Amino acid sequence: MTARVLILEDEPLALERLSGYVDTHPDTSVVASAGSVEAAAAWLRDHPAPDLVFADIELADGQSFQLFERWRPTCPVIFCTAFDQHVLEALSWNGIDYILKPIREDRVHEAIDKYAGLRRHFTADRAEDGPARGPTLGAKSRWRRRLLVKRRHEFVAIPVDAIAYVTTEYKLSVVVLRTGERHLLDRSLNELESELDPSLFFRASRQYLLHIDAVAGFEPTGKGRLEVNVEPRPGRPVLVSQRNAAGFRDWLER
Repeated sequence: MTARVLILEDEPLALERLSGYVDTHPDTSVVASAGSVEAAAAWLRDHPAPDLVFADIELADGQSFQLFERWRPTCPVIFCTAFDQHVLEALSWNGIDYILKPIREDRVHEAIDKYAGLRRHFTADRAEDGPARGPTLGAKSRWRRRLLVKRRHEFVAIPVDAIAYVTTEYKLSVVVLRTGERHLLDRSLNELESELDPSLFFRASRQYLLHIDAVAGFEPTGKGRLEVNVEPRPGRPVLVSQRNAAGFRDWLER
């Protein structure tokens, strides 16, 4: 599931750059931004708490620490600042990373990856602990074995092993089966990524979630990227970024 991000930043150019970097990561989406302590406090009063906060320390009317004194964060905070002397204080306010300006996209994505890893770890712990708290007839896998897809005017259950890949078209999720059949799915790729067995499915890009048995091979395309050969062939290239290339290779060899 995509994490809802609140950004605290009072410099327009820095806000634009950071928002773009956050939105290009598949695990996060910016839901709001605020340039002052008061504006942030007002937004937090009227909306559900975010899943993650990116916070500059110096805001238009004070420091973000003043906001956190009024609104104790229950979610992780990634600090982005031009000053290096606040690291220890940042840790006391749920800080999980500390990025010094000027901000780079790879550094922002590295911090988000850290957040996503922590989130998966604690989600897995809850899933594993859950069944032990009450009587069960047997162990239950946390991964989906079937998906409901729309076929004409009805919904049918498709075994996940019949799926070649899931893609997005015009903001809709489309399941493509090994047979080449295509069906609409009422679930985002971000949601599916957290629900399907990662030993079988890999998020190649924002547009593709691949089943391992549909991958025929891959080839380098320059700049560290990989182009994946998928069967049945999609209508556009399936590219894995340099950042995810090592993870993709490791996934194929497991």
